[in-house]
Amino acid sequence: MVKKKTLEDSLKIVPSIKNRMRRINLMLRLKYELRKQRKSARKQRKRVRERLGPEAPPALKPKTIESMREPDESIVTEEMPEIVGEEAIDEFAQYYQGEITPRLMLTTSRKPSRHLKSFVEEMKDVFASCDLVPREKLSVTEVQTMAIDQAYTDVLVVTERLRRPDGLWIIHLPEGPTAYFRLTNVWRRKKIPNHGVPTKFDPELILNNFDTRLGLRLGRMLAALFPKKPEFRGRRLVTFHNQRDFIFLRHHRYIFKENGQKVSLQEVGPRVTLKLMSLQAGLFDPKFGQYEFKYQAKFQVSRKKFFI
Repeated sequence: MVKKKTLEDSLKIVPSIKNRMRRINLMLRLKYELRKQRKSARKQRKRVRERLGPEAPPALKPKTIESMREPDESIVTEEMPEIVGEEAIDEFAQYYQGEITPRLMLTTSRKPSRHLKSFVEEMKDVFASCDLVPREKLSVTEVQTMAIDQAYTDVLVVTERLRRPDGLWIIHLPEGPTAYFRLTNVWRRKKIPNHGVPTKFDPELILNNFDTRLGLRLGRMLAALFPKKPEFRGRRLVTFHNQRDFIFLRHHRYIFKENGQKVSLQEVGPRVTLKLMSLQAGLFDPKFGQYEFKYQAKFQVSRKKFFI
């Protein structure tokens, strides 16, 4: 067995080997030895914990990209009293103060395919108080003006590319902001095994890991799409889980077993991954709008830096 010091030295030598096959074979052998070494170390630590019991040293925490996240000054903590003042006067204050109830308009791109029409029908089941309105030949600007006149609180526009859902615009009315998400990993309800049937009750909402100033603002925007008081008898659950700036939208229902002694989740669908591409102050304005956040390719330089 190769010793640890020899392994580290060999790893430094690998790039300098000119013969490609020798380089590949050496790297595969070193990876095999490293796996054996790590497995042996895990077994040794487990034996020590079993022998020492409560006096054993704490277990090592695995290194993940999230745990190695670069420090960010915009992360919100309880020691920021100015956040409370900002939230009291922002565009979502009336919703959180209970003065308005969400009423959503859901529409599509112009000339939607049957695939997009079917997808937005399933998206309509996710939200409460949501009306599906045909867009026809209206521009997004005309759609948001019509929605303001009809007292809607938000407009959701789902776009497509190559007959697949591609993007989602969320426009908060009447003052904004406007968010654009790229949609990926779209699973329709029929593709989800053992999927449940949606009900019309107001769902319970869970928001995870919206930690920065941008994340907090985005979380408030998403929460404003749902009624504040869920109807628990409907057993519906909608989750927005942020991980590495990808937001996973999931729709479940609770399943109670053995007279309520056990509970499980049944996925209802659809299943979607959202990537925030831009957050624009005010209403939709592609020419003169001011952006609070706009995704750029240079943000991918570091895998350990997140913005939400």
